[in-house]
Amino acid sequence: MSYPIPAKCPTCEGKLNVTELRCNNCQTKISGDFYLDELFQLNYEQQQFLKIFIKTRGNIKNMEKELEMSYPTVRNKLNELIKSLGYEDDFAEEEQQEKRREILDQLEAGEIEAVEAAQKLKEI
Repeated sequence: MSYPIPAKCPTCEGKLNVTELRCNNCQTKISGDFYLDELFQLNYEQQQFLKIFIKTRGNIKNMEKELEMSYPTVRNKLNELIKSLGYEDDFAEEEQQEKRREILDQLEAGEIEAVEAAQKLKEI
């Protein structure tokens, strides 16, 4: 039976290295010190999120439906994933400001009530 590779040490939460590989066909074993790419170091939830991101071709609206989450929640999870992979999220602040502007524009146009606008702003 195969298990997913743990992302962190269950004792100290340190980074794990792979030290042995085995062929399931002929049982050949290779020992060494192998590193895991950042993708393999993501936790289970992040891996599932990434799979849905790929499945939906990165379309946030489709991800909202698939995950049954609000836009801000999906964006936050995406930002967490970006950081976990070691990338700087240069667009996070810009996107938050854009989303705030959209909410305030909707409020000004009478498309949403002040209570709903306040709730949406809190979610950002």
